[in-house]
Amino acid sequence: MSEMRLVRGMRDLMGPEQYINDYLIEMAVNVFRLFNYEPLDTPVMELWETLAAKGGEEVESDTFKFADKGGREVGLRFDLTVPLGRLVASNPSLPKPFKRYAIGKVWRYDRPQAGRYREFTQADVDVVGSSSMTADTEVVLVALEFMRRVLGGDYVIRVNNRKVLKGLTEKAGVPDALAYECFRSIDKLDKIGRDGVLEELKNRGVGRKQSNFLMDNITLRGKGSSVLEQFGDLLNGSEVGMRGVEELSAMASNFEESDVSDSVEFDMSLARGLDYYTGPVFEGTFTGEPRVGSIAGGGRYDNLIEKFGGPPTPATGISLGIGRLIDVMLARGLGDKLVPTLDVFLAPITPSMARYAARFQSELVKAGFSCETDLMERNLKKLLEVADSKKARYAVIIGQRDLEKREVSVRDMRTKDTRQVKIDDLVKYIQTSIKR
Repeated sequence: MSEMRLVRGMRDLMGPEQYINDYLIEMAVNVFRLFNYEPLDTPVMELWETLAAKGGEEVESDTFKFADKGGREVGLRFDLTVPLGRLVASNPSLPKPFKRYAIGKVWRYDRPQAGRYREFTQADVDVVGSSSMTADTEVVLVALEFMRRVLGGDYVIRVNNRKVLKGLTEKAGVPDALAYECFRSIDKLDKIGRDGVLEELKNRGVGRKQSNFLMDNITLRGKGSSVLEQFGDLLNGSEVGMRGVEELSAMASNFEESDVSDSVEFDMSLARGLDYYTGPVFEGTFTGEPRVGSIAGGGRYDNLIEKFGGPPTPATGISLGIGRLIDVMLARGLGDKLVPTLDVFLAPITPSMARYAARFQSELVKAGFSCETDLMERNLKKLLEVADSKKARYAVIIGQRDLEKREVSVRDMRTKDTRQVKIDDLVKYIQTSIKR
């Protein structure tokens, strides 16, 4: 029989990995609710016309697209923003701002590589209906609070603005029709380097002088308001560019008041590849080891909901990459720390004792204790080895002779002491002993 293999770019999560996944999702939900975002769940599959409304070359090439049994073109969602846009466009009377969080799997049909999967989990927060830079600040603050709680340190969120990039292309003399081509190429700087970006720009029809101007100036980056003064000096004369600088300055003031400026870097090279961004863009990075790439990303998309047939509606949001953070947490040894403790392992020493084990398990679980019973009909020596391997606090040995006296043997797996306990007192004994 041939080996059953996973689809490339997919992975199973089990044991420590899944414990970490659950922990990260729980932490994300806690943070999202502290900022008063409400939950939303949407289908994993959308009509292709819905997915295609987002636009951009990546949508066509990176979407799992197929025909259903009715011949309709559909696709797996590649992010959680498109379903949100469709929902808001279909419900124009939603009270604004509409602040929602969503957590779920998404799919990208691109080349699998280290830290980059075709199926992964995202955790998003979005604010729909506000054009204020305070909304953009808030979604970044949400991501920073999540990172603070799960990482402690070694993280930064880079921030830029599509208007700043548009101003930069204006100053470079790039035609408007090629501006988005420039953004897509600049977005690949970390992956393909300066020479790779220059080659892409050349292939997209951008002149060498224009390309060199772009590459010479996108290196401008730094923390705090002072670097934005340099942004302004560079973009002076470009109306759209200066609007972008003003928006970033408003965010910088909010970050300073929130005491997070050390975790935010303004970076003129940050572009984000998707075409629908219209203002601030963000990208979070873990700066320690292992290097896993971006762990958060997002930005403002004021025109997207209109593309789905809704009224003009401003919106902004950020997405947390749960999958890549699993790799970080595994490297930190968090998986073993998250394995839940087992209070009681029930050890029926003959198959006929299994029914009593079921009774004791039910009573202990109702009392709030984690409890596992042997299901493999093992001998006593093996049962105690299993209880030890599972790091059980107590093993309850259930034998015929003890039951005839209405007792069980309770073994403390730390001290190896064993006591006889009346079966009617078992729950109370465990309660008292665990509190010690």
